[in-house]
Amino acid sequence: MAQFYSAKSNKTKHLSKKVTLKPEALDHQGQAVAAHQGKVVFVPGLLPGESAQVQLVENKARFAKAKVLKRLEDHPQRIAPACPHFGRCGGCQLQYAPTELQRTLKAQALGELVTKLSGLAPMEWAPPLVGPDWHYRRRARLGARWDKGDLVLGFRQASSNTLTPIDACPVLAEPLSALIAPLQAALAPLKLARHLGHIDLMLASEGSVAVLRLLKPLRDDERPALADFAQHHGVTLLLQGESLTTLDGATVTPLHYGIGPGRPEPAFLPGDFFQVNDAVNQGMVSQAIDWLAPQPDEKGLDLFCGGGNFTLALAGLSQEVIGVEGVPTMVERARQRAEELGLTQLRFEAADLNGEDPKAKWLQDIDWVLLDPARAGAPGVMAWLARLRPGRILYVSCHPASLGRDAKVLAQQGYRLTRLGLVDMFPHTHHLESMALFEPDFTKHPK
Repeated sequence: MAQFYSAKSNKTKHLSKKVTLKPEALDHQGQAVAAHQGKVVFVPGLLPGESAQVQLVENKARFAKAKVLKRLEDHPQRIAPACPHFGRCGGCQLQYAPTELQRTLKAQALGELVTKLSGLAPMEWAPPLVGPDWHYRRRARLGARWDKGDLVLGFRQASSNTLTPIDACPVLAEPLSALIAPLQAALAPLKLARHLGHIDLMLASEGSVAVLRLLKPLRDDERPALADFAQHHGVTLLLQGESLTTLDGATVTPLHYGIGPGRPEPAFLPGDFFQVNDAVNQGMVSQAIDWLAPQPDEKGLDLFCGGGNFTLALAGLSQEVIGVEGVPTMVERARQRAEELGLTQLRFEAADLNGEDPKAKWLQDIDWVLLDPARAGAPGVMAWLARLRPGRILYVSCHPASLGRDAKVLAQQGYRLTRLGLVDMFPHTHHLESMALFEPDFTKHPK
């Protein structure tokens, strides 16, 4: 937690001191990293090589944080942010850098952190997986606030509950961005606008979907207006109260999203996790198949599989593929989808992957493993994964620090990092995702 000091503190002068810094790199959180008096200083808003007058706002024993007061020298590639809300909306942090420069700096931060934490350097760097620079997000949550007789829709500022009003967003998929202003205009005159918690927007294979989170039940006399809006704008409107329903009160049936031409589409319901960036996700699925190279006589595990984003694409490439997920509702949804598609060589299991008994039946005779954990990584899995001695382990990471920590365990178990690549899932933000392939130095025991 940040510590703030009163005006009477003996450290006030030190904390408020203005210094000139010239950072040398970006860290994995998109902050510029500089050195000052033997200490690392993190400065949001700067690029490597830029010079700026900054003010220290937090001072710890080993590091400090600072805010920019005035840039003195700009990076030659610095550009003006494209979005008028940049700097107030908390969604993007790096719009002042071209996307190619963003990717270069992210890849550098990824490699340095993984090597530092694991002791492993990749034997091969893969080209970054990229998609469109703009209008790439196919899901987002709009905050809602009733303010002085009007409805405000927008995104929250960084580390704040303050809402930045917006009527369009350049990183949202265009059909979703185009819905924001009409939604605000349609909902503002209705009583429900005073009891609206938020709006979830998503783009499915079935089209645009908007889920209204209502803090009070919808009045029957307001349903026709919502139905007219949905028909006119070609959007599916759903209501989230005590349960998720359609406008007429019916149970919501699963939606779908694509993972690549000719591949089966996973099913999901609003509230389920699925990857934000369609193009990059399709690239990840293709790269996973390429790197794992599953063989017809092999058995594979897809850990933290969600609704089957990778599992469905891998089905049929090996004699058996087992998806394992900790959320029972998603496991059941994935099972139902596999049955609908007739994927008999695919099965799903529910398990707490950071606490599961390693004697589970599905933990036997595994040739390859794919894992896609949340930001915390997979420390529980690392405790037993290497005992299976799989020939390939593909780690899809949304946090380089947890990847580095887990990679250290794999290194201790005899695995080497054969490939590492940046996955630019969130252009213009500090979020840094990656794919890493681990292969053994040991000779696999005969089965």
